[in-house]
Amino acid sequence: MDKILAPIKQRVLQIADLKYNKRKDFFEEIGVSASNFRSKSLYSELSGDIIAKILSQNKDLNPEWLLTGTGSMLRNSNVQKTEQTPVNTNVSVVQDTKCKQQIQLLQQENTFLKENNNQLKENITLLKESKALIEKENARLTVENKQLRQSLQSKQTVLKKGPEFQKT
Repeated sequence: MDKILAPIKQRVLQIADLKYNKRKDFFEEIGVSASNFRSKSLYSELSGDIIAKILSQNKDLNPEWLLTGTGSMLRNSNVQKTEQTPVNTNVSVVQDTKCKQQIQLLQQENTFLKENNNQLKENITLLKESKALIEKENARLTVENKQLRQSLQSKQTVLKKGPEFQKT
């Protein structure tokens, strides 16, 4: 018997990457958790029920390829027809695409944050200008308040001394 290069779960991931937009959709369809296909779980056994479900839902899939990794992935296909399918061919392409998408999203977020930062700097400048105006107005009102208090105090003093001291 030929040596089998890739565990069956890695070939299942290749199917998910080839036929589905998101692996999550594939896992939901076959009724398994995505965590069964990560790290150490990737090398554990896959039940016969799951294999049967994958084959029944993907009629064009070559069962020999799924089980052993030999032949082509798809029936009646010259695509991927090799003695044994490389382990990470489709996985690395998908990972590269996902990395590029993440980079693009991070660049968009970075642009947004720079614009937001610039807007906040403008707001700080406006607030500083407003603060200066408020402080100036506060100083003017303080002087006016002091003058009014003095005037009021003078009038109260005149009222306390009586009508003879009031100006006519």
